[in-house]
This record gives sequence, C-alpha cells and structure tokens, in this order.
Amino acid sequence: MLKKILAFSLALILTLSLCACGNYSEKDLPKYEAQEFELAGLWAPRQMTEEAFLQYKNAGFNVFSFTNHDEQPRSSENQYYIGSKRSLEALELCKKVGLDVYIAYGDSWFNRVNEGDEYFEGTPFSNHNVYGEYMDIIKGMHVKDEPNKETMEYLSNDTLINDFKKVYPGRKYIVNLIPETAITSRDYSSYPEMLEHLGKGILSKFENPHISVDCYLHSNSTSVESNIINNYNQIAQTAKKYGAETSMILQSSTGNEFIDSLCEADMRQQVYLALAFGAQNIQYYCYSVPEGMDPQYKNCMLERDNKTPSQLYYDVKTVNEEIQKFASAFLAYNWNQSLGISGTEDQTFRVCSIEYDGNFEKVSLENTKHYVSATGTLDLVVSQFESEKHGEAYMFVNFGRNDGKVNTVNAQFKDCGAVAVYGGEGFDGTPEIIKLDKDGNFKLDFNYGEGAFIVPLT
Repeated sequence: MLKKILAFSLALILTLSLCACGNYSEKDLPKYEAQEFELAGLWAPRQMTEEAFLQYKNAGFNVFSFTNHDEQPRSSENQYYIGSKRSLEALELCKKVGLDVYIAYGDSWFNRVNEGDEYFEGTPFSNHNVYGEYMDIIKGMHVKDEPNKETMEYLSNDTLINDFKKVYPGRKYIVNLIPETAITSRDYSSYPEMLEHLGKGILSKFENPHISVDCYLHSNSTSVESNIINNYNQIAQTAKKYGAETSMILQSSTGNEFIDSLCEADMRQQVYLALAFGAQNIQYYCYSVPEGMDPQYKNCMLERDNKTPSQLYYDVKTVNEEIQKFASAFLAYNWNQSLGISGTEDQTFRVCSIEYDGNFEKVSLENTKHYVSATGTLDLVVSQFESEKHGEAYMFVNFGRNDGKVNTVNAQFKDCGAVAVYGGEGFDGTPEIIKLDKDGNFKLDFNYGEGAFIVPLT
C-alpha cells in the first residue's frame, strides 16, 4: 500500500491548530468534472455472446476495440471491418451490454480478397456508411496498426481523411505506431521522422487528433526499459505539439516474445508509467489469445481456452478500477514535461534517457510554479501537468525493479501548503492530504509498480 510518511504522524499534523500555511481538508480539493479513462483490450473476445461481452466489461473495460483474430475462413462473419457482418453483430452486443466502441477500418489484404480492391478505395467511409444507429457508442476507428512509410502516405490522403470526418465527425482517427526499437522495419530512417510524418500528414488535419503506440515494458534488458521511457517522451512531446489525445497499448500477455509471468504490480507499473507521459486511454495486449499463437502464448487476460479468466484478468481489473477512481482529477490536466531521477541507493540506468539531454546535461523541469526538487532511493519518473483552470499537478512513478525494495521519495514544493495524493495500490477514491513542513518538504514511499498523481493545494 502506498505509504505517506512525514516527520510527524498524519493525525498529529491534521490536528495542529495554527501554522504558516493553515489546515487543509477535502473542502480545499479542486472540483473536477466527471471523466473516465477509455480502457480497452486488444484481441477482443472470440465468442460473440452477451456473456462474453459482459465478462470483458467486468474487467473494467468501457470500450470494445474491434481487432481481428485472423479467424478462418477470413470472411465477413469472422472479420472486423467497416460493413462486415461481425462488426454489425458486435455493435449490437456492445449497445446491449453498455460498451463504447473503436470500430475497425480493416484495410488488410484478406479483406481486400473478400470484398475487392475497390471496396477500400476512394471514399470507403461514405460508401459503407451503415452505422448510423450506433454512432452514439462509436468513439473512434482503428484505421491502421503500425503502418510503414508508404501506408502512412495513404492514410494522410486528404480524400480519405475528409471522408472520415464527414461520416464520423469528432471521432478518433486511430493510427497505432510501432515502437522506436522497430522503426527501421517501417522504412523510416528515425523515429522523429515518423512522428513528423504522422504530425504533418494526419494530426494537423484534425481538431481532435489522436496518437497511439504500443510499447512492451518487460524484458531482461535494461536498455529496453530505458527505450520505452524515451519512446513515451517523444510520443508525449508530439501529442503536446499537436494537441493530440494519447493512447498507449500495454503488455498483458506471457510467453512467446514476452517474459513468462506478470503480476499485479507489473501491470500497475506499466499503467502508471503510461499515465506519467500523458496517456488518456489505455489498451492491453492481449485480452484473448491470438489465433495461431497457442501454445506460444502461455496466457493473456483469458486462459488459452479463451473463456476462462486468468490471474492477469483479475490483476488488470484491479488496476483499471484503481485508476478510474482518480480519472477525473488526472484528465483535468495536460502533460507538459517529464524527467528521470536516478536512485540515491540503487540506480538501474532505466531513466537515463530523460535524466540527461543530448549534451549529457541534467534535465530539469522548467518554469514550474510549485516543484522544486525530488530524490528517490530508487529510480523515479517525475512529470508536470498543466490546466488553465486548476493550475499545475505532478506525477511521481517508482521505476525501481521488482526486488522488494521500497522507493522513499523526498520532495520539495513551493508556494503551497499541502498536496493531495491520488492513486497507488488500494486507492479508494479519496486523496490523502499531506501537509508540507516549513521548508516545503514531504515524503512518499512507493512499493514496486506504484505511482501517485499529486495536486498542490495553495
């Protein structure tokens, strides 16, 4: 459980009658508009039944993402694409059980075989505008996964984009990016080149642009875990530049190319790290086991029978419910900047990509109103968020290893008397108010996987 440690006990601090900054209580908390994270599982349920869709929803998911399983035969009944029989059947089930939807464009070679090349050319969204009665639950469309340079050009086509905006006004045009470690497989010379291509070609053409990436955290290599932070930082900077909403796809699979086990704290660390770089939406790969990947995948959120919830199902459910309890606070702010802080007692070099710049100079949070400094006994990620209405907020995430050690964080803020701390294992929806000492200091203890969203109280 997230522990907040001060020089004096919390009970004593809250009962002190007078001090330089006064007393604080729940009445001093900002009032936030009710909002939720959009949470989804990729490789959606195989069974097209109300029971299977309710089981999916009960994991804490509120959006159903149409993702194909490569089911045989690759027919309209088995594949998700605009106008397919499976898409219409799933939309009806989602409406029945109360799930929003990311539909799928489905521009894949086998759907072209089914329907013919002309099906996806010209103005495909207008040509197959069949979802009028479901528009209230359609939040966006998964247009393409991990496109190469040539495909990005096609997705940037003004005719295609204008047709999408005409049929799906205000909905997300979702192009999911490959992680930086695999960039050369997509014909780009660098990750910044791909991000610029996406930004100028697609994001700049929408009033509500959307950026998405899948990065998988768990590996025995420290460099992979350092790369994910650098990757997320570039995504966050691009989102900030274009005012884009951000989705991050996290790992919920074991076996195959992944490690052999994941625990609840692993899932929590992935989620909190994504939030630290501004993710407003979270998706998990995989919910069910992909077709053709049994027995390579030990399990996903479902066991290999694709019916029985695995332990990961319950772990993700716990974390989903936890973060939704502070979604209204988090979503009231926009990501501004992040930095890495190596541990004072244990350094893993996993935060070095945002701890130092290209000239090996220490990165700092610039022009912050409240943040002064922070140290952690283990590696730490610190992010600043901004809101025109509510001012600044911060996120601290323990990026230490899963070795049983606690990350004791000492922070100093200014121009505020207390902080409200949201999140952490077992968070019940009520933030803990921690009063700063006379020098603006406070402490937080984080177990592996934990983070906190911190709002200064003036």
